[in-house]
Order: sequence, then C-alpha cells, then structure tokens
Amino acid sequence: MKYVVGKPSILTAILLSTFYSLLGVAIYIFTPWEGMNYAGIVIIFLSIFVIFPEAACSELMWEIDTQTLKFTNYSKGIDKILTFYQQLFVAKRFPYQVVINLNQIDYVAVTYAKVPRAPFGAIGYDVWFNIHTYDGSVYSFIALTLSGRKDFNQAVDFMKEQGIHFKDGYHILDALHSHEHLSYYLERIDKEQSK
Repeated sequence: MKYVVGKPSILTAILLSTFYSLLGVAIYIFTPWEGMNYAGIVIIFLSIFVIFPEAACSELMWEIDTQTLKFTNYSKGIDKILTFYQQLFVAKRFPYQVVINLNQIDYVAVTYAKVPRAPFGAIGYDVWFNIHTYDGSVYSFIALTLSGRKDFNQAVDFMKEQGIHFKDGYHILDALHSHEHLSYYLERIDKEQSK
C-alpha cells in the first residue's frame, strides 16, 4: 500500500507557460524595434525551458508506504527545474530528496507556519512535519498547503497504522478531520499564541 500527498501541477505549468509564450510572440510580432524581437524570442525560450519546469515540479510532495517515508522540500526554483529535467531524461520517475525508513522514526511533531500568499499578500498557513529519528536527526518538510486534505488524512491514518506516533500540540490533525477550514482554525490558534 502506498499513499502520495501532493502532485506535480501540470495544468498550472501549461497555463503559465502558454501565457508567457503568447507574450513573447506578441512582443516578437508587434514590436517595430529589432532588439525587442530578440527579447520576444528570449521570453518564449524561458517560458518553455524554465517557467514550465519550475511550475510543473511540485514543492510539496511526499509518499509513504509500509517501509519508507519519502519527501521533497524545494526552497529554490533552480532545484525544481533540475529535478524536472532529471525526471524527464534520467530517472524516468519522480526523484525524492529524502528517504527515511519507518523503523528509524521516533515520532512526528506537527506544527504550522504563517506564510504570505501571492498575488495579493494575504496570509496563509502551511502544515509542517518535523520527523524526529532515533539517532537524533530532525527532518522538516511542508506536509500540507492549501489543498489535498483527503490524501493527507489517508496518509496520516496509514502512518498511524504503521506505528508512527504524532505529537500534535495544536490539534491540527483533529482539525483536518473536521469540516472546519484549516486556515480559520490556524488563524485562531495563531491569535491565541500571540496574546
């Protein structure tokens, strides 16, 4: 049995790449200056070979099976671009950055982070897992952002069945099983913490 949380966002990548490619074509066709024609070509090139791979490669993706927990944690766009091309030409499957055997995990601490959301500067909340192992190492990654609650809950329930213990001081996992919006719940917790 295997559960995957997060997935590459191909549709978003196609839309972004198409938008910037059309912008590049418009600049190329409708600009009277020859130098701007080159700028249009560069924009088309970047939209296909840089913007598409970065948008297609998900920052949040983790997988759990009966033996291992695998996850990615891309903080830079160049990492996502290189992973996309590695998957496309070398690995032929998604290359996870970190693989931890389940028998090495002592417990998982569940917490959250307040993050700005584009494009309007609104504040959102991400759920983080801090994986504590028996050798004292701690691995942290974003476990849930805005969507994917069902996949997330199934994966967490599976982890509990595998004997992994969770330390959830904010009761985030319970809130995810309720019908309350997670962002409202975490905002309320954040306001209580700041008092």
